[in-house]
Amino acid sequence: MKLHIKRLELAAAIGAVGTILISSFCGFAQDCAQLRGEVLRIHILANSDSQEDQAVKLLVRDEVLSHTAEWVTTDGSRESTMESMRQNLSQAEALANAVLQENGFDYTARAEMVEMYFNTRYYQNGEREFYMPAGRYQALRITLGSGSGRNWWCVAYPPMCIDAAADGEAAIVEEAIYALNDTVVYRPKLAVVELVEDLREKLGI
Repeated sequence: MKLHIKRLELAAAIGAVGTILISSFCGFAQDCAQLRGEVLRIHILANSDSQEDQAVKLLVRDEVLSHTAEWVTTDGSRESTMESMRQNLSQAEALANAVLQENGFDYTARAEMVEMYFNTRYYQNGEREFYMPAGRYQALRITLGSGSGRNWWCVAYPPMCIDAAADGEAAIVEEAIYALNDTVVYRPKLAVVELVEDLREKLGI
């Protein structure tokens, strides 16, 4: 009888712990979803994995980033930053094409605003390191040629990969990113989020 009671107590304890863990993860997943809706990313797709195509991808990156700070000088909201980038898509495309032409490449670039899926990604902003959770994000995407090579990503809003200070709403979102990274057992939770988001992406739900 005593053994039966102890087993029931153990089962109840395990159930309680499981409930806490599930509740904790659900809260974390909701925070990730909210964050994805507050971030704007830049994505540059290289033509191929050849040494030359990868090298020019980085030259395009540097040229585009040197102008991106001008495009995010808005009222501090993601929506206004997105609108500013939409208005400068032709400039972003022209900058990329100029770099390609100057370096003797015969393919061209295409710039567009898209919603696209990203895996979990590691970034560094000065001395601070952080991960962005997997899922669908709004992004300025620049495709070089066929866009079939290794790619480069960064966070444009809040401006964590360009020489611009985060202010207003952007500063709040930046701190939310760092706060999420300080969550207990952050990496295992990120892995579960990526598993769920990857499955949703493949199922189209």
